[in-house]
Amino acid sequence: MNQKLTVGIVGGSITGCSAAIEFSRAGHQVTVYERSPHGLKERGAGIGTPETMFQKLVARDLLDADFPYFSLASMPFLGRSTGADRYGKSAWNMPVSLALLKWGDLYNNLRKRVPDEVYRQDIEVMGVEDHQSRSPELVLSDGSTQTVDLVIFADGYRSLGRELLFPGTQLKYRGYVLWRGVLEEGLLEDSGPLETNIPRISYKGLSGHLVIYFVPGKGGSVDPGRRLVNWAAYIPVEEVDLPAFLVDVEGRQRTGSIPPGAMRPEEENRLKTLMGEHLPGYYAQIIRDSQDTFAQPIYSIDMPAYYQNRICLMGDAGTVAPPFTGSGVFKGVNNAVDLADELAAASTVDEALQKWGAAQTSTGHRLAVLGDQMEKAWIWSAPDFSEMDAETTER
Repeated sequence: MNQKLTVGIVGGSITGCSAAIEFSRAGHQVTVYERSPHGLKERGAGIGTPETMFQKLVARDLLDADFPYFSLASMPFLGRSTGADRYGKSAWNMPVSLALLKWGDLYNNLRKRVPDEVYRQDIEVMGVEDHQSRSPELVLSDGSTQTVDLVIFADGYRSLGRELLFPGTQLKYRGYVLWRGVLEEGLLEDSGPLETNIPRISYKGLSGHLVIYFVPGKGGSVDPGRRLVNWAAYIPVEEVDLPAFLVDVEGRQRTGSIPPGAMRPEEENRLKTLMGEHLPGYYAQIIRDSQDTFAQPIYSIDMPAYYQNRICLMGDAGTVAPPFTGSGVFKGVNNAVDLADELAAASTVDEALQKWGAAQTSTGHRLAVLGDQMEKAWIWSAPDFSEMDAETTER
């Protein structure tokens, strides 16, 4: 397609930056609107993706060739057991091919590829006028408006764009939270159990599980002794109890997440005690030693479409699947890459959007179904791996 578009991108995190890079390189005129007045905050949290996805991003020059990450090929399934209460009993070691990295490193690598002059910080998109037309008009928080050829909403799971296009759709709370933390490797008494593994650990007598692994440390260091331990614990919380869980240390009612340093000490200590009762001692100690832990409720939504007219949804503004699918932020990167490719290959914008939208909706639906299945297996019907052998676990 020879037509060059003016593109307004709502949200300047990983998906928004990916879209800005891809569309700018294709010759389109882009502007990113990021409502945060400051840079997006690094929490030290880790993320994982298949090695093939990571290499795709490097090959496409979305990531530096020397981007810091760990490549792992082993996922042991562990459970606390009498006689193995320190490190747990391994039921099976599953072969995997995963790239493990830090969210902040990924964001910074993408952000530096977006020119500052097109990244408008501290500007919130308040709405879209004429959103049924081919020339939608963004209404901005500074009182101005901007007419564009294409709007991309990359504004997360509580998306204004989703609300605008599909007002009847609602997020579904899944009944559990993801409680997370990081610990400097230097505070470990033994790094061996995490050296080449990404363990998944069942709780003894409790729904949910823990995943734990190394990510690069300060400055992207991958050197032993300077790495960070990243852990994520899936904890059931009844919907009726969620508001109380989301009250922060200053007594404020949070709705989305509890950031580092904002969790009430009594709640953090309760969760640490809970993990001490249900995990092998080595892993419970890592959680106990972690400070400023943080948490987010898990939601999902299966979208009926990814665009209307000239407005698109990307990343968690579209389908939101439970995190076990490993899609996460990389779904948004793929959304951006795929639309840039479709626009380059199609004869018209409408042709590109139709093909792109159908593919993203289908992929999103498959992820939602897979997420439901994995949620049942990992949360609500989670096996006790200490009671299982390798053949049963593999099957």
